[in-house]
Amino acid sequence: MVSLIDAHTHLDVRSFEDLEKMALCGIEAVITCAHDPYKMSVPEVYLDHWDRLINLETKRGEMAGVDVKVAVGAHPMGYPKNWDILIKKLPEFFDNENVVAIGETGLHYLTDDEKNLLKEQLYLAKDYNMPIIVHTPEKNKKEALIEILKILDEVKIKDNLVMIDHINKDTINLIDRDVYVGLTIQPPLKIDCKEASEIIKNYDKKFILSSDLGSLKADVYALPRTKLYMKKIGVEEDKIGSSTYKNAKEFYRL
Repeated sequence: MVSLIDAHTHLDVRSFEDLEKMALCGIEAVITCAHDPYKMSVPEVYLDHWDRLINLETKRGEMAGVDVKVAVGAHPMGYPKNWDILIKKLPEFFDNENVVAIGETGLHYLTDDEKNLLKEQLYLAKDYNMPIIVHTPEKNKKEALIEILKILDEVKIKDNLVMIDHINKDTINLIDRDVYVGLTIQPPLKIDCKEASEIIKNYDKKFILSSDLGSLKADVYALPRTKLYMKKIGVEEDKIGSSTYKNAKEFYRL
């Protein structure tokens, strides 16, 4: 069985049985990202959240037979007003062997404060040579992506450190640089396996597939399901392997 990597999940709100299912269907590694499972009203909540991901979710993965790695960061859908404390604390987590990226960060409501939060996390990624996962929203995706691209230009971060996530057929043409491109198989919130497969077939980008398993409806089998569909419609084997395994392994340095 050829291995897979699920590059974006939120395992702290998923069952142990889901982890076992992922291991059974050939998923070798899973990245669990920081998000907003609670009202993230004070920095201490985020610090406890990051600690749980690093010290508990990795152990749950080991018990289930899948390698769990962690992204730590402040999510645009929920963060404290005094988020500058988190920016100061983040580098303390980068030396942990289970931390592979900053994230999930990005834009959601497109406020000025969000943009500043994203910018500061991008500067950390640049300064510490850390991969960073950049969220785009379901609504106003084009507008958010255009703002993200402007911020990337301002920060002058290397393309190979950035994954712009949750891209779809309506926004793929806006990506004019050699960043990693995240495709999230999570219908109806995001794209389905058919749309993802057609994008991979028709474009030459550094695609990375994920399920975004979290508290909302999602598919544990998103990656093997999409891989099977790609084979059915004749996607090149190299593109299949790159989008389901190789690119994620390269981006996260696994």
